[in-house]
Amino acid sequence: MKNIIMLTLLLMVLVPFTAQTHCGSCPTGQSATVSEKTEAPLMVIASPKKAQWISKEYYVEYDWNKKPKIGSHILSVKVFDKSKKQVTDLDITADAYMPSMKGSHDTGDKALKQNKKGDYMIPVNFMMLGDWEILLKFSKANKLLSKAAINLEIK
Repeated sequence: MKNIIMLTLLLMVLVPFTAQTHCGSCPTGQSATVSEKTEAPLMVIASPKKAQWISKEYYVEYDWNKKPKIGSHILSVKVFDKSKKQVTDLDITADAYMPSMKGSHDTGDKALKQNKKGDYMIPVNFMMLGDWEILLKFSKANKLLSKAAINLEIK
């Protein structure tokens, strides 16, 4: 009986250290290596085609290939530095989800790809009507620089 109690106590101590800390839908590859130990402030990007500073060094503009509604749409993000020069050396991930149903329709962090013009792009699938948020994470050399949210209503 003593051995069972000791084994149970030992397992209770060791299990939290060995358990995985993600939900299983975490991305693989480049975006999975981004360290999130440094908490970056969350900026809200107000509307398409409007510049929004996300840090002291960078500002962004975003746009959609067409007005978002149910279905798949391409999100395009441009990043610029203080001198208004387009930045192409960042790693950006996006997680699209419904804040009112967090966990139900999350895409998980997906890396944005760059086109030939240096714009960062990703398809976003809106599967139902309601409030949506796209959480963007901006990193450089595996260091999280900033987080920004795009909020929209799919009608």
